[in-house]
Amino acid sequence: MFCPVHPKPHLTVGLFYCSKTKLASVFAEIKFPLSVAKEALGWRLIRVFKGSRSNPAGITQSLTVRWGFFVRGVYLYLSMRYTRYPMFMLILTSFVRLTAQNDTLPKDSIDPYKLNYSILPVAYYLPETSLGFGVGGIVTFRFRSERPDSRPSQFQVGASYTLMDQVLLYFPYRFFWNQSRYLTYGELGYYKYVYFFYGLGGGTPNSNEEVYDVTFPRIRNSFLYEFFPDTYLGGRFWYDDFNITEVDSNGLLVDGDIPGSRGGAAGGIGLVVNHDSRNDQFYPSKGMYLEGVVLPHTRFFGSDFSFIKMSLDVSRYYGLNERQVLAFNFYGESNIGNVPFYQMALLGGNKRLRGLYEGRYRENNCLILQGEYRWNFYKRFGMALFYSVGNTFYDFNTLQLDYTKHTYGGGLRFRISRREKVNLRLDVGLSPYGSANYYFTFGEAF
Repeated sequence: MFCPVHPKPHLTVGLFYCSKTKLASVFAEIKFPLSVAKEALGWRLIRVFKGSRSNPAGITQSLTVRWGFFVRGVYLYLSMRYTRYPMFMLILTSFVRLTAQNDTLPKDSIDPYKLNYSILPVAYYLPETSLGFGVGGIVTFRFRSERPDSRPSQFQVGASYTLMDQVLLYFPYRFFWNQSRYLTYGELGYYKYVYFFYGLGGGTPNSNEEVYDVTFPRIRNSFLYEFFPDTYLGGRFWYDDFNITEVDSNGLLVDGDIPGSRGGAAGGIGLVVNHDSRNDQFYPSKGMYLEGVVLPHTRFFGSDFSFIKMSLDVSRYYGLNERQVLAFNFYGESNIGNVPFYQMALLGGNKRLRGLYEGRYRENNCLILQGEYRWNFYKRFGMALFYSVGNTFYDFNTLQLDYTKHTYGGGLRFRISRREKVNLRLDVGLSPYGSANYYFTFGEAF
């Protein structure tokens, strides 16, 4: 990184990998002092970066230029085993990213109301999607009416389009306002994509794997009020309208015997309680997070299925010292009634039982325990080790301990926001039930 005492240009190279798109980002970054930037780029470009309270002139002390490209095939063999399709090494696109920051400012003087954002362009190729392009980003901020030390609001944006007319659009968000007395969070999205299905229960074999095409809009929102310190109560509305357009002719969904195999809407309105005593929203080292939900789905709420979804999500954090944290998570979900398969309790994904494809195991109920060791070992760089166990079952009478699954792994972290402690997360999840899974995203798993 650029140091004001020794203002010399500095070159950094890096590599990131994303399991969902099976692509890698290779980049080279050079940081140089303002005097060099003036001669090379001129004052007009330097001053387009808006000033803040701590830097009203809007003049930066250093400039960073990042150039990178995406390539396929970094984990070519694992990709072939995972999707059962041949993969090809392709250089797909390149990008230039220009950022500016004032490296001479101490951390405590950073404007708490400044808009912080990171944007990552992506491109990928898969036989089932053809060539695809997209972009993802995260934005953190505070409304001007909030205290400087209040919880930050944040949202993420993701968009992807393929040449086979497949679309992914999603907008997860979390907003605090009116002195943090009000909280709303959820997700808006539109999906036209392909997913894997393996059947129901904890004993389904890998040979069950089939692919189905689906299109659905998503509206998920929780609106809460702080009735007690750090404790919010309110309502939740969820709505997914699944339109399954194609299934495997030799698969499990084609006969229509599995609930939801013909598609249909799932809409519910219910109650939610949220307790959050964490000392940080993005990288806590102490405190607890708890969310409890009771969400009935009925035709009155626009649902084609009648069932009740109940869930409890609890995380606890223990700081070992300034750089090391132990984090634990419990998640339990129970669905009672006529539940479509795409609303059942799931194992897998980038948050719960990393190392399994999301939805690899699904049923009416699930119980999950996770533990993670986190270590910020050098400036913006960190690492993590994790272990998870979980089980899915129809009801407690059919719960089989032999179907308990476990996953483990580790990952690297890079802090993209010093004040808010937002990390880029690269995890590798392993399990005895299939090949490795890789996750590249913003923020911690829990």
